[in-house]
Amino acid sequence: MGVVGCGMIAQLVHLPYLAALSDRFDVVAVCDRSFELARSVAERFRVPAAYADLEDMLAKTPDLDAVVVLTLDHVQPVLAALERGKHVFTEKPLGYTLAETERVVGAAARTGRKVMVGYMKRYDSGVRRGLEEIARIARPVMARVHLVVGPDYGNWIIPELGTVTRAQDPVPARPDPRRGRVLEEFGEASPELLETYMDMFGVWSHDINVYRAAFPAEPASIKAHRSPDGRTLTATLQYADGFQCVFQGASTSVHRFEESLTVWGKDRTVTLDISNPFLPNTPSTVRIWRDEPPTGPGSSRGAASEQTVTGSHEEAFKAQLAHFHECVTTPSTPPLTSADEALQDTRLMIDIVRAAAERP
Repeated sequence: MGVVGCGMIAQLVHLPYLAALSDRFDVVAVCDRSFELARSVAERFRVPAAYADLEDMLAKTPDLDAVVVLTLDHVQPVLAALERGKHVFTEKPLGYTLAETERVVGAAARTGRKVMVGYMKRYDSGVRRGLEEIARIARPVMARVHLVVGPDYGNWIIPELGTVTRAQDPVPARPDPRRGRVLEEFGEASPELLETYMDMFGVWSHDINVYRAAFPAEPASIKAHRSPDGRTLTATLQYADGFQCVFQGASTSVHRFEESLTVWGKDRTVTLDISNPFLPNTPSTVRIWRDEPPTGPGSSRGAASEQTVTGSHEEAFKAQLAHFHECVTTPSTPPLTSADEALQDTRLMIDIVRAAAERP
């Protein structure tokens, strides 16, 4: 394994769990624009080699089976690794536009390599159970996706959990290339609408991915509204069969993490409460409400039943890496969170933001 990007997510999550899964992974190289950071992280996690350039790492470690992409912008490192015949695990989002995401899907198909996107919530045992319970609903009529993450996109909790080494050597500043590509494909957008777009492809994308796992069909229509600053979004998705979903996303100054998917159906209601992903080994929970059949003579209806199911304490970040290993070593096993699925997520996210663009 080679790891590209040695920042927060690498240090707090991926490198520790790759080390914990040392029976499956051998990390032989890390890479970061800051060579001093790469060298420091390599020393900390006992990785033999550090590089400042991805092409240099790929050229000097040709026997890599796979590359983990943990940079801010993922598309170019993913494509570079695929062209060298490497399997790829990449943090989300896979891309910020349809065009670049389609390029990755095409490159994966052409090279025969697997691309897995790091939507770790899909590997949470509580989330998996919640999706199973939603699938049991006889006829879903309405859903709500709810996400309020607190300040700093929800990252306020990170300094309380661990120490992250930052780059100390001077790294040349460069403009963020993502927004230029977004504007080129999306068209003219105000700074506030662009803020909504980047939020959608940031933390909100996890919820789109979980929601699409339950309801993969394409909506017949989408209506959306955003706040003047672009940091709050409400959307309504209408489907051909009458099913509707309300999406709510926001960031506030309150240090609280709220994330849930509720589905109301003809026979039951299911709520999936998703735990903060940065709290290790914290399970998500599922609540199920349904009516029991009448019992006894003269009963007009049965009792109302509420069940709470708590997921296991297995860490979702670790579980997704174990799944990646299975995908690479077993040709017949496709990634649960594949590049193709990420492309469909991208389509829906862009459609929601376009709907919000019509209603400031």
